[in-house]
Amino acid sequence: MWYYINIVNMNVLLEKYFEKYGLSEKDRYEINQIFQLLPPEKKQDVLDNFESIVFRIKKVQEDIKIEQEILIWDAVSKIRNAIEIAKLEQHLN
Repeated sequence: MWYYINIVNMNVLLEKYFEKYGLSEKDRYEINQIFQLLPPEKKQDVLDNFESIVFRIKKVQEDIKIEQEILIWDAVSKIRNAIEIAKLEQHLN
């Protein structure tokens, strides 16, 4: 009985942290899936370090966004160069 009450409290606290830190539905789902597989002591570790975990998640997401922007601009640049080369070739013919 104690174990069940403790797990329920952990799940409620996890949901409160999701709200507090404004995590997306995708992040909530993924964290919750992992959380449910953990033993109680690891669940407590996650809850105790939740702010740090969220910080790392958001940092990784920010880094991914920057990388995506770099890749998009690189692709746009390559496309523009290819168009210019095609125009020059067409003009020369």
